Amino acid sequence: MNLADAPLAQPLELLTLPSHPNLKARLRAMGVKPGCQLLVMRRGSPGGILHLRMGLLDFMLRRSDASEMEARPLSSYRDEALPGTGGRPSPRPG
Repeated sequence: MNLADAPLAQPLELLTLPSHPNLKARLRAMGVKPGCQLLVMRRGSPGGILHLRMGLLDFMLRRSDASEMEARPLSSYRDEALPGTGGRPSPRPG
């Protein structure tokens, strides 16, 4: 899926970077590279910017640049939880 169209707060794995060499280098310098996990936190007005989060790093990206990047959804913690737990971890003993 195109990163610009990714759903909000869905964990994603980044598959590609944009084609522009300077932007690609800047993203790599921040640790944003294929294989990293990120979230789309919010979107600006139509045609605006995306607020993205990768670990402790929050950054903004133009939607036109994000449209050149591919990502795939990852299963969320809730999806991986055991049936009947409601997505919550079991309490730790002791």
